[in-house]
Amino acid sequence: MTTHQERIDLAYSKLGLREPFIAAVMTRVKREINNTKVTTAGTNGTHCWYNSDFLDKQNDEQVFGLVLHESCHVVLMHMWRREGRDPSLWNYANDAIINAYIRSRGYSLPDNGVDVRWVRDEHSSEYVYEKLKKDPPPPQSSGAGQSGAGEGDDEGTPQPNAGGFDGKGDLEDAVDEATRADMEATIITSAKMAKECGHGSSLIDRVLDSVGKSSVRWQDVTRSMMTESAAADYTYLRLSRRFIGAGLYMPSLRTEALGGLCIGFDTSGSMGANECNQIAAEVQAIVDDLQPSFVEVVYCDAIVTNVQRFERDELLQLKPMGGGGTRFKPVFDHMQESDEHYCGMIYFTDMEGNLSECNEPDFPVIWADIGRSHPDAPFGTRVEVKLI
Repeated sequence: MTTHQERIDLAYSKLGLREPFIAAVMTRVKREINNTKVTTAGTNGTHCWYNSDFLDKQNDEQVFGLVLHESCHVVLMHMWRREGRDPSLWNYANDAIINAYIRSRGYSLPDNGVDVRWVRDEHSSEYVYEKLKKDPPPPQSSGAGQSGAGEGDDEGTPQPNAGGFDGKGDLEDAVDEATRADMEATIITSAKMAKECGHGSSLIDRVLDSVGKSSVRWQDVTRSMMTESAAADYTYLRLSRRFIGAGLYMPSLRTEALGGLCIGFDTSGSMGANECNQIAAEVQAIVDDLQPSFVEVVYCDAIVTNVQRFERDELLQLKPMGGGGTRFKPVFDHMQESDEHYCGMIYFTDMEGNLSECNEPDFPVIWADIGRSHPDAPFGTRVEVKLI
């Protein structure tokens, strides 16, 4: 007898054959049978949950449609794009777009899915949301007593027009903004791979148009990058200095073999004392929490102009030098020639210069973009840093 997990695995195998771009993105998302989390299906961008009782009511093609539906929420990054909008209507609007796409491809869906006839798969989430907000749809039909990843009342009664396949929604907000940066990098890589294999599509182009345009907290991205570089856990043996000033004695994050954090610092632009102090304070908070082996700050205009090294528990006091032309490669060359082990790098720059001459290192890189033009990063993750 085929198990529920085997049915889900089969649907994901079909996804790889029918929608290779989406399948490639979904390799980073955990999938599980979880009857306590959902009674239909749901996702938060890092997990997809499926209810076994709901699966029993669907044929194999409907299970595929269900998997594709949840996958589209992830690929279109709906859980990161809500930005204060009503969660039920946001879920409903996005379900309408996704289901229109799935039907246009000739695939099957479970019953009771959102079906708004005027919605087309090329419509943006924001457009459909605003139009539905002005002209609300009639209450969505749903199965009695069912609930998805959205919220209902205390009795479990479905709320009208929340989406999903039960009237209560299947879309949960993402855990944090750091997961967004990770997913954006996955989407870009998967899209390039799909195009190289001849699987380009309007969906890929549409997704890539929106990837990387929203601001992501570079502090969260850095924490995610560093904790993924080594085994980590919280410990009270070393208290986090970040919270002591507020009278809170919180544990710091203990890491094993984390290595050093490199800070690339573009001194060719206008970076005053106030901006340096802001950057130093933010980096200090991260360093206090995560305790890298050391912090190395490499200042560079057309050449490396200064290098500062700070050991654990040493306060960061940035002393930029330079002011000439702009090159980024000397910083990467400096790190390549070093015998040190780096867990990652943050490069503070306006990104104006010859980025293409840089070779991607074997550690993660965050381009902390303090400029205005926001060019694409040659590799790594670009995040906008807004200085006061």
